[in-house]
Amino acid sequence: MGDNNAGQTMDVFVLAGITLAVCVIIHFIYKTFGSKQKEAIEHETESNLDSPNEEAISETAVPENRTSGKSKKRAPWKGKTDFSHPWLLKNLKGHPGTVLLVDFSGNGKFMAATCNETVATVDSASAAAHRRKPRDRRRPPPAPTAPSTPQRISTEELAEALRPYLLSPKRMWALGYPLEIEPNSSKAVVYINPPPRPRLNPYTTWDVNAPEFVPGGSQSDSGRGSWGSTPRSDSDEETDIVEHLCVRCDHMFRMTRDGEYLTEDMCNYHWGRVSGDSCYSCCKAPVGARGCSIARFHVWNGTRPGMNGPLEGYVRARSPRGGVYAIDAEMCYTTAGLELASIAVIAADGRLVYKSLVKPSSPLLDHNTRFSGIRPRDLARATKTLRDVQNDILGFVGTDTILVGHALENDLRALKLLHSAVVDTCALYPHARGFPMRRSLRALSEELLGRSVQRGSGGHSPLEDARAAMDLVLLKVHEERASRQRAAISNQLQMLQPYDPLVSAA
Repeated sequence: MGDNNAGQTMDVFVLAGITLAVCVIIHFIYKTFGSKQKEAIEHETESNLDSPNEEAISETAVPENRTSGKSKKRAPWKGKTDFSHPWLLKNLKGHPGTVLLVDFSGNGKFMAATCNETVATVDSASAAAHRRKPRDRRRPPPAPTAPSTPQRISTEELAEALRPYLLSPKRMWALGYPLEIEPNSSKAVVYINPPPRPRLNPYTTWDVNAPEFVPGGSQSDSGRGSWGSTPRSDSDEETDIVEHLCVRCDHMFRMTRDGEYLTEDMCNYHWGRVSGDSCYSCCKAPVGARGCSIARFHVWNGTRPGMNGPLEGYVRARSPRGGVYAIDAEMCYTTAGLELASIAVIAADGRLVYKSLVKPSSPLLDHNTRFSGIRPRDLARATKTLRDVQNDILGFVGTDTILVGHALENDLRALKLLHSAVVDTCALYPHARGFPMRRSLRALSEELLGRSVQRGSGGHSPLEDARAAMDLVLLKVHEERASRQRAAISNQLQMLQPYDPLVSAA
């Protein structure tokens, strides 16, 4: 009984092994013949796609006698058949000649041969469209310079690096910064450099019969005496009348100290600067032409050439607070001159510290929107006065705080702030023609930072101008650091060079 069971078990194993072997053999045969059949189908499909349409070829074509697939030698051509089709133009690389024969290569790719370029069998416009375009060897236009932002450094490092660039009191006096008359006082004095006198024409002839000039006389007096102010007569003393020079049209106008105008004429002026070709940038009119803009009132800036003061209402910090801030202010014209209308303060890391609109204390004459960006609706919602802004500024500006700006004396005069630690980008990047010429913030930003500022028709932005001034200062600091590093490396290389008696003697 046991032998029978063992024999049955052995038969089951043998049967299972035979079945498995048969399955493996069938699977191998299926894979082998299936793959060959699939390759044949793909080869046939590719040949059908690559070959031209049989209807496009003339029926008079003589087929070629092909040899066996293993032999690579071709039988000689039995004859030439003229046929052509625009579809073949792609394969012939733009040759419009008569196609003589079409054949397939050994790998199944389409091949065509042509000659007789004199006979064109396709449309010339179609051939020109398929020809390769000539290569443009001209250099592409240079890409616009991307605006650069100098690397930020810590406030302590920046303050230490700016110590050598702080303006001295003498330099501040020459640039028109407000300086205190005496310590711990709210009165300041400002010195404004007189404008340069026009150069005399070298071809001007002198009249020997001209009357003698008497100082103080009325003869040949233009009415401007003392650069914009005239001696006051008895009637002027009684009515308290002052005379100012309009900063836009250079005409004298009269008004009372209370701000009432006694001159009724309109202000006709050019708002643009004089360019190198002696034309105004606003209307391209030559110098001396009638103004292209008209305003209702003449305006002045609140100062006169020479000594101005004592001026009331100035404040200053009393305790040290540290820090470096960039300030930019925008002003509007009032009866008292230029007054603060908007202010923005930027920290050394570029973040906004303070920004506010300011309500002028005197009657408003002109918002100066073209340059200040201030509109009537802006000042209509302004709630802070100059005194409020001064208190806010002194909350984070101390005696040792470094203030950065472009032409910062105008901002400090409008803010009525006395401060001695200032860095002015006008002094950092002086004009090539020297003082009192100054480079504009727009020109410096475009040249050094690749950034366009003060270009919009809506006026200047104090936030944008303050950031540009801070970036110019950072750029100067980085340039000085790089210059010192190059100098140190050069000194080290000179010390490592061998001693040469001839060079040393020379």
